[in-house]
Amino acid sequence: MAHLTNLKQNNIDKIILNYNILNFIDFIPIYDGIQNSNYIINTKNKKFILTIFEDKFVVSNINYFIKLLLFCRKYDFNCPYPIIDKNKKYINFINRKPICLFSFIEGQSLNYITQQNIKNVGKNLAKLHLITNNYSHQLKTRFDFKFFDSVIKKYKPFFFKHDISLIDIFKNTLNDYKKLNNKGIPKGTIHGDLFPDNVLFNKKNQITGFLDFYFSDYNYLISDIAIVIISWCFYLDNNNNHILDFDKINILLKNYSKIRKIHSNEIDSLKIICKIYCMRFMFTRLIAQNNNYDKNKILQKDPNEYVIKILYFNNIDNFGMNINYE
Repeated sequence: MAHLTNLKQNNIDKIILNYNILNFIDFIPIYDGIQNSNYIINTKNKKFILTIFEDKFVVSNINYFIKLLLFCRKYDFNCPYPIIDKNKKYINFINRKPICLFSFIEGQSLNYITQQNIKNVGKNLAKLHLITNNYSHQLKTRFDFKFFDSVIKKYKPFFFKHDISLIDIFKNTLNDYKKLNNKGIPKGTIHGDLFPDNVLFNKKNQITGFLDFYFSDYNYLISDIAIVIISWCFYLDNNNNHILDFDKINILLKNYSKIRKIHSNEIDSLKIICKIYCMRFMFTRLIAQNNNYDKNKILQKDPNEYVIKILYFNNIDNFGMNINYE
């Protein structure tokens, strides 16, 4: 979530009228995010999230994302759902930008992640995949080979500055990833951005909801597992080095597999897919750093984190040997 577009009182007045919002109190911008503008709308009895869609890819595919969230709600999966207005519409506009009003999910994201948290993420992620497996709409990923090649070319000085081997690592990773296409690895609609800040927990450490489905696409299901591994399962040792916690990885896989059985070819591909998503997050953060957004209104994330992590995956030889979840 982010805050890129300023709302005026007359905008809010129209929203209140259009959605029949009662007992309005105030609206507050959310600054933690990188993609769309978001506000909390407070009323006497409940809260809502107002999203102003800024991302061009999301805007061009907004009906897909709205239908996906409604589909997940139909099967009782905990995520924000769009609210229909008095004219039976889910999508409206402010300054020619599409907006939606969403339900508000109580809970907090985590700064410290326990094995119990990972266990709950694994189970809930598997439930999501079972639901989206029946979702008939397919959205092609925006992060295709053309995307990766263009970023490598544009930011080559950045990569050489950090590690001269990075370009070769990228090329080898892309070649290995292409070969997965013939392996019969299960595909479906994935979340695509399941970082700790996109999962809310209550005080009992139960998950209250997954957020921000706007990187969802049709992809290898194990991709969401890879994203959790690279964003939830590293820790810093005494020398401030990033180290994988294989206990957490195996807990994640074990509890996911209780709900949706993981195929052996998914495990075989996991290291490659972890590397490709290290590239994706490194590249998108690098692009975001070079945008002209007000740094006070958008969350800046460090691409160097995923430089370190892809080098870690490239240098670890016993990744598969440490996977033991059955």
